[in-house]
Amino acid sequence: MTSDIKDGEVHIYSPMKAIRRKCLDCCAASSKEVSLCPVTGCALHPYRLGRRPGTVKREATPAQIERLKKAREARLNGRIPDSPLSVNREILANAQDEG
Repeated sequence: MTSDIKDGEVHIYSPMKAIRRKCLDCCAASSKEVSLCPVTGCALHPYRLGRRPGTVKREATPAQIERLKKAREARLNGRIPDSPLSVNREILANAQDEG
């Protein structure tokens, strides 16, 4: 991870974002110039667009899509709490009621 200090605050960047920022810095902050970069000998060249080379976008299977739809429907109907934090709040409230 790379960090940067801006307005007195520290900003931490992931490796891919740090590479992207370096490429933008090298190309005078022009995204177009980054995509057209002729320096193919640069170690960062394959990563310049903010993506790892060779990664393939994964497609969800029909079974995964169906599970996601059911989980979303259950969450919207109130059968599943939105987050683990709400579960913790419920447990804490129940413990206080009992104690």
